[in-house]
Amino acid sequence: QDNAHFGNLNLSAGIRFDHYSVRVTDSAWSPRLGFAWYVPKLGIVFRGSYDRAFGTPAIENLLLSTSAQVRTLNSTTSQLSLRPSRANYYELGATKELFQKAHISANVFRRDILNFADDNVLLDTGVSFPIALSSAHIYGTESQLALPQWGPVSGWLNYSYMVASARLPVVGGLFLGEDVSQLLNSNERIWVSQDQRHTLHGQLRYQPWARFWVSAGASYGTGLPVELNGESTQTLIEEFGQAVADRVNLSEGRVRPSLSVDVSSAVELYKKESRAIRLQGDIRNLNDRLNLIDF
Repeated sequence: QDNAHFGNLNLSAGIRFDHYSVRVTDSAWSPRLGFAWYVPKLGIVFRGSYDRAFGTPAIENLLLSTSAQVRTLNSTTSQLSLRPSRANYYELGATKELFQKAHISANVFRRDILNFADDNVLLDTGVSFPIALSSAHIYGTESQLALPQWGPVSGWLNYSYMVASARLPVVGGLFLGEDVSQLLNSNERIWVSQDQRHTLHGQLRYQPWARFWVSAGASYGTGLPVELNGESTQTLIEEFGQAVADRVNLSEGRVRPSLSVDVSSAVELYKKESRAIRLQGDIRNLNDRLNLIDF
């Protein structure tokens, strides 16, 4: 790998070689290229990158799921070779300074993955093992407004939008049960567990004196996808309670939006050279809302 500078342009490039040999043998060359270009007249830094990634399967219980003995656990079994994933990552973005006090940045990204790594659970146990789906496509945008310091005030606001989906059929791993044939022959699109469309985080901090500060912040998310496995509303209520079941949008197949407001304050009681004593208090979820993160 190496870096090169041409005036206001910075280039970064590299190439990596991987050789993998656990049950299957595979190799890959993975190049990457990135740039950052500063335009003084606009006060903007433009940046971009491309990465080709080679991802090896998770090692946890990999040998168990690929053993011949595990086939005796169920009469309907499918055992597929688990190969490394290959992906192309793209990103473009820009950062601009505002009023010499703050900066705003934004970037868009896309990831296209073959042999998308996932995990599955062994029957009704807590034992999980790696599997792979045919492909996955993840894209979105991230942005930040940051105010490092303006007198006694500092703060930041982050926003992201992401769409993350995968495609069947399954192409690797161990599958036990009656749904094996469906998993092997379907081209259904499913939402990845991290697929939250809108996420917002922010914090504002006020420090009138060197040894004292207060802050307030909030976190908001539109909700992750859920897997209900055909369970009825009544079953969910009996198992988890009415309050938790109400936080799931059954028709949309998603957790309902979450919102948490937090406040903090701290005072520095003692400081000398490298030693300090600080008293801090935090109140989380000041709005007293039941937030269901995952289900």
